[in-house]
Amino acid sequence: MSSVFHGPYTAISSAGAFGPLWLERLVWQLLFVDGEVAHYRVTLTQEDRHWRIVRPAPDASIAAVRRLEHEFSLAPRLMPQWAVQPVALLSGPEGTLMVLEDASGVALHDQPEPLSIEGFLQRAIAAAAAVSGAHEAGLLHRDIKPCNLIQDADGVVRLSGFGLSVDVQLASQLPVFDAICGSLGYMAPEQSRRIQRQADQRSDLYALGMTLYEWLAGRLPFEATDAVEWVYCHVARIPPPLSQHRGDVPEPLAGLVHRLIAKNPDDRYQSAAALHRDLNEMLRQWQELRDIPDLQPHLSNGQHDASIRTPSHDSTLALRDLKAWSARTSINLSGRDALDLSSVMKSAHALRDESEQDRLIETLLRNTIVHAGAQRALLLLVKDEAPVIRAIGQSGAEGLHIELADRAPDKQHLPLSVLYRVMRTRQRLVMDDVCGDAYFGADEYVRQHGVRSALCVPLVKQSRVLGVLYLENNLAPGVFTLCRTEVLELLASQAAISLETVRLHQELEQENARRRDVEIALRGARARLASVAQATVMGELAASIAHEINQPLASMVSNAAAGIRWLNRENPQVDEALSGLRDIVAQGRRAGEIVNALQSLARQGPHHRRQLLINDVIRHVVALTGVEVEQQRVLMTTHLTCSPLRVCASSVQLQQVVLNLILNALDAMSAGDHVLRRLSITSEVVGRDYVVVSVEDSGRGIEPVDLHQLFNAFFTTKDKGMGMGLAICQSIITAHGGHLYAMPARFGGATFVFTLPVVE
Repeated sequence: MSSVFHGPYTAISSAGAFGPLWLERLVWQLLFVDGEVAHYRVTLTQEDRHWRIVRPAPDASIAAVRRLEHEFSLAPRLMPQWAVQPVALLSGPEGTLMVLEDASGVALHDQPEPLSIEGFLQRAIAAAAAVSGAHEAGLLHRDIKPCNLIQDADGVVRLSGFGLSVDVQLASQLPVFDAICGSLGYMAPEQSRRIQRQADQRSDLYALGMTLYEWLAGRLPFEATDAVEWVYCHVARIPPPLSQHRGDVPEPLAGLVHRLIAKNPDDRYQSAAALHRDLNEMLRQWQELRDIPDLQPHLSNGQHDASIRTPSHDSTLALRDLKAWSARTSINLSGRDALDLSSVMKSAHALRDESEQDRLIETLLRNTIVHAGAQRALLLLVKDEAPVIRAIGQSGAEGLHIELADRAPDKQHLPLSVLYRVMRTRQRLVMDDVCGDAYFGADEYVRQHGVRSALCVPLVKQSRVLGVLYLENNLAPGVFTLCRTEVLELLASQAAISLETVRLHQELEQENARRRDVEIALRGARARLASVAQATVMGELAASIAHEINQPLASMVSNAAAGIRWLNRENPQVDEALSGLRDIVAQGRRAGEIVNALQSLARQGPHHRRQLLINDVIRHVVALTGVEVEQQRVLMTTHLTCSPLRVCASSVQLQQVVLNLILNALDAMSAGDHVLRRLSITSEVVGRDYVVVSVEDSGRGIEPVDLHQLFNAFFTTKDKGMGMGLAICQSIITAHGGHLYAMPARFGGATFVFTLPVVE
């Protein structure tokens, strides 16, 4: 493009004439975009000269502009041997831009094909020389990444992107709440403010190590979706070996790269100069032997690097717009607790939305490990007042693995001395270097595993310990800072509530399931008992009917025999014989009616309602039970209304009700020595709207306490009763629009009364 700027631009500061006319004559070429800023190569074709221009986007934050201004202010300290030099800072209506010298170099973030080992070593040596030059000039870059390394045609690598740089001496004096800075994919753990260290030159070496890893493997060692996960990866995850991505990397070279990206600054190279010497030695061996058989690091004891170490500080991390940056975007952010708040909110939402315990446990442990920067974590829940391991989380080269468990803890799982101290005191326990602790350092687990940073937090709800979270990081000391611990306690409090809620929810679901099973079983039992009760009633009825049928059968046999005798006489008495035959027919019909009534009651099939006289129903049942009444020496009387009013009902069902009430009355009077046994059955009409039928006996009566539950299913006062008869009677009468009552009789005993609506 010919121009991307319009309007007058003035030089804020420059080493030459860079004004509006100069800008208008430029040809612009976009090289790449790094977050909020774009990088261009501009050419002045008439003079065959070119520069690099860095321009913030129109909507870039003020921080992006401040970084350009800061980089330009460092220009006197940036030497051309190792840095791309700023030459002008211009300001206009479209924003600020910075002009830099350009030696036709290319940024090293685009790598179309893998580098050879020799090509990699040459590039790495040049990059280490540039970083060493910055450090010798007293500058801590804090944002080393491929796009800030510019290589020219001669192979010289120069640093750019000094917008986050600080003086080495100033780095150790920065406030503990200084903002996180760097690029998420490359920044050292101490730049994330997650460990108790200030950034120093070794932080730049970590970022350079991530860059070297990417050049060899073709990718970064970690992948993440947001700032919280990136920070966790740098603090706790072990990078996968380079051999996993590329098999031709000599082991000493891979070891050098992995040493650069060690979590603990003390385990890294201590200076870029030492790294530069080792890389040169590796290149010499490779060129001579086409192999790197061995390498003895020049600074293995760190004796020349003590001056670059900085005191430990308890630092915090704060981010805003957490998902706004890629792994390669430079950031410099303040706002003290934004990342912690985001982590808490994310975890709280995840815990709140889980209703299944195993998923809740996995979510809790995963969020805790990521937020705290732990390598390993255990969640223990208290069961029967003893701790039980419910989940184990382990960070590895492949990512985070969560294993659900259900086992008692032992000395192979965690320091038992730490666990029981926390459970007893209900207080968190934070240790920066457990191996060096006078008390816990003697724990067998600590000695076997070399535990460095450890944190143990109780899950407490209403003064009751529900469980314990144990976390450790053996890569670096001081990982679990005070601020991290306070946030984890907040998460632990939320977790305790969620775990208790899920437990109660599961208990409720189990109780509901148990109740459903019981209700299903109860309905089945009721149906079976109702059938048994009906069969019992039928058995009692059959015994009574057998007596009743015997009478017509005996009469029929007697009349038949008499008829034969009348006809066998010398003078047959035909009239007498016909009279006997008529009696036989009558008795046969009576027996048939008895059998039909029994069949109707026993079938319990669909009942068809029709208009009928209630007195006919009563008389029919009285006739059926007559023999039983006589055998028990009961005086049965009936007082039936003379009104011809009818009811709409099932004859069979009403017969069942009357029969059950009569048989109950006979049972009540048979239990005990009653001198006078009386059974009275009456029917009458009340206001021409209802017919009222009552069955009154002189038995033992009803206890007052039993009156309110007399019609409940399975309630009985009999020694052998099923408790279903009166419940069935009530359901029949209710279905017919009537009511069934029980009350004490006037002269002892009990009275049962039912009402039915009259049909006009």
